[in-house]
Amino acid sequence: MLDYQTQRRIESFLHDEAKLLDGGDFEGWLKLYEPQGIYWMPSQPGQTDPLNVASIVYEDHGILSIRVQRLLEERALVLTPMPRTTHLVSNIEARPGEDGDYTVQAAFVCIEHQADKQRIYSGRHTYHLAPADDSFRIRLKRVDLVNCDGTHVPMAIPL
Repeated sequence: MLDYQTQRRIESFLHDEAKLLDGGDFEGWLKLYEPQGIYWMPSQPGQTDPLNVASIVYEDHGILSIRVQRLLEERALVLTPMPRTTHLVSNIEARPGEDGDYTVQAAFVCIEHQADKQRIYSGRHTYHLAPADDSFRIRLKRVDLVNCDGTHVPMAIPL
């Protein structure tokens, strides 16, 4: 079990990440990741292998950087108009991991609005966070969608 202050710092970190995404500060969001950080969205419930089983998304820091550049590109037609989102994060449970890291799980709902369409995504996040100064850096963010095995349209903004 974590002490109260550490739990609150982790909760604040996750809420700040959601604010960065909702505010369109994708460069700020990318800075939350370690250089070896991974963003993973499995395509099957309980999927354990991101490399030999197809995933919805499996991106290292380099690919995440390209995603951020595309989000900031004014001529990206798929993003006209730019999607707007609201990320809700709750039920945050953190526990100490190996080597001073923390494993964090949280429920989420993300509402994405673009043009005349609105989509709702929900599921659970699992983070592996490394302490960094007064905050944390993301080593892994796993996004388990409730409907991960369904049909999805391209997701421009990270969940």
